[in-house]
Amino acid sequence: MSPRTKEQYAKIREDRRELILGTALELFAKQGISHTTIQQIAKKAGISKGLIYNYFTSKEELLEEIIKASVKHLYAFFDPDHDGILTTEEMVYFIEQQVRMLMLNIDFWKFLFMLLVQPSAQELIRRFQSEILSSGMWRMIATYFRTHNFKDPELETWFFLAMLDGIYMNYVFNPEKFPIDRMKELIIQRYCKP
Repeated sequence: MSPRTKEQYAKIREDRRELILGTALELFAKQGISHTTIQQIAKKAGISKGLIYNYFTSKEELLEEIIKASVKHLYAFFDPDHDGILTTEEMVYFIEQQVRMLMLNIDFWKFLFMLLVQPSAQELIRRFQSEILSSGMWRMIATYFRTHNFKDPELETWFFLAMLDGIYMNYVFNPEKFPIDRMKELIIQRYCKP
């Protein structure tokens, strides 16, 4: 057997990191953050407690990384050409990708919603919401609504983001009955008209 390459070591490291994050998310959501220990995460993941500390300094850092990853996941499809201007086509793409990611990863989002309502996660959530509000994303959406002649672009931005949150929550907790495809078309009709 030949020695591993740098790329193979990097892949192993990333796979372990994802295993730790996924296991922590699952246990945090099921047991609560305060009732989950690093030892429990290690046992469920099939790795040593010490190995977790090679990746994360604390349970709080694990929680922060889970929330950062989910936010990054949500907005990975926003402004794909990174020019700071949201076009109608990019808005359609963003909406379609949000629905696709939700449908492909429903268990992840279910765990995440259960995690987010826990009191020990609230301050972290507020901090990330503040980052989103001060980010270019919020301003680009408001500018998009302004250029599409919405009466109150800032209020419409709040409504749009809250609506996406509501769609995620309703679909996650009732995927058989929630009309996700029809809802997607309704959002596109409302926000992506020429």
